[in-house]
Amino acid sequence: MAQSATQTADPAPLPTRVAERVGWLTLFNYTAPFVPAYFIYMMVTIAFMYFATDVLSLAPGLIGTIFFASKIWDAFSDPMVGYLSDRTKARFGRRRTWLIASSLPLAAASIMLWSPPTSLSETELRIWVAVSLFGFYTAFTVYAVPHLALGAELSPSPVERARVFGGRQVGLSLAMLAAFVFASPMIIDNPSARENAAMLSAVGAALFATAIIICTIGLPKEREDYVGRGAENPIAAMRDVARNPHAKLLLFVYFVEVFGIAGTSAMTAYVLKYVTLAAEYIGLVFLTYAIPAILSIPFWVAMGQRFERHKLWRYAMGLQAIGFGTILFQDEGRLWLMIASSLINGFAMGCGQTLGQAIKADVIDYDEYRTGQRKEGAYFATWNLAGKLGTGLMVALAGWALQWSGYVKDVPQTATTLWTIRLIAGGAPMVCLLIGMTLFSRFSLDSREHARIRAEIDARTPHPQEEGSS
Repeated sequence: MAQSATQTADPAPLPTRVAERVGWLTLFNYTAPFVPAYFIYMMVTIAFMYFATDVLSLAPGLIGTIFFASKIWDAFSDPMVGYLSDRTKARFGRRRTWLIASSLPLAAASIMLWSPPTSLSETELRIWVAVSLFGFYTAFTVYAVPHLALGAELSPSPVERARVFGGRQVGLSLAMLAAFVFASPMIIDNPSARENAAMLSAVGAALFATAIIICTIGLPKEREDYVGRGAENPIAAMRDVARNPHAKLLLFVYFVEVFGIAGTSAMTAYVLKYVTLAAEYIGLVFLTYAIPAILSIPFWVAMGQRFERHKLWRYAMGLQAIGFGTILFQDEGRLWLMIASSLINGFAMGCGQTLGQAIKADVIDYDEYRTGQRKEGAYFATWNLAGKLGTGLMVALAGWALQWSGYVKDVPQTATTLWTIRLIAGGAPMVCLLIGMTLFSRFSLDSREHARIRAEIDARTPHPQEEGSS
């Protein structure tokens, strides 16, 4: 009878290992540096292809090749940063140390990328662009991977993780708003593009370097029970990611999604300038994308508390497929259709960047359940790599396709070139999102299963206070 009573009695609750609730000051300090960081990242994503071809007069195929080569390098740098971040032992914290270390390299690489000296020969210019682009993406990895990992560690609660990544999405959307509305018109089809790009990158870099130092110091102390619990080596970390069925599916879906959407990011300037003949409205088009992305965040966070998050993400993918598909019908005088596409995609995009990131944190909990290790850095490095490979490959394909279609800057384009632009900007993301939506129907780590896993992890992991009192 005593044994039966022991089996049926509720176990005493363990002391909380980390505060469930993430305070507003912590959210601010976590998010604020991300705004200038993602601003300079979005400048590269949406405007550098155009800047390189139409301002620096470099061949689109060359730029596409440089982008793709930088992603091959990322296949080494991203996993290493993730592994080293997991294994770092420092008084200031294994994540915060890396955030501070990224400040000056990322700022310097950004300024270098947008400010090539006018005295460079064509060969020297190619080398300058290649070196600065490699340096920029490497420095951004040093920042982005530990930043994502830290977001997953701020709370074990799925609801709070959605708030954390919702805050991060607010920062991302504000950065896009600044890049789209202010930076893009100052670079795309602007006679002062070179001077403006140099000024914008310098301001963004200075703001980032300042914010990362001040705000990172203000973040709470990192969890001591996670220190030293990373993988033994990078190969072991990647092996565990590959053996995690939820991570593998999410990784492939994320790659397909980003691969398609990157086409729109690279081609929007070309769509508006050469297809719609409305380049002067590029700020308006981007504004109608960024504002719904910001306003949708509370909606997606609230919906994630009522419905299964992975199902909501699937529906959002389908909605985005519709939005991007409308670009196939884009033509001269159809600015309204481009605005409608932006409104749909901005609203739907908020789901993946909010609930999708929180789902990734749940998948990392599943790894701890299996291995007893905490490898946020390794996991987010792998997803980050998948995103950058998808982006780099699509930008490379876009550059090569433009060149093969007969693209010539600042002149009316042929029908072949116009359809190439439409297919990359609209057709590719529509098809990829439909594929991702279909594949993601197999995702099985729902809220009930995650709650069971999280409870078992907490039950078998002694709290430091318990260890000290025993």
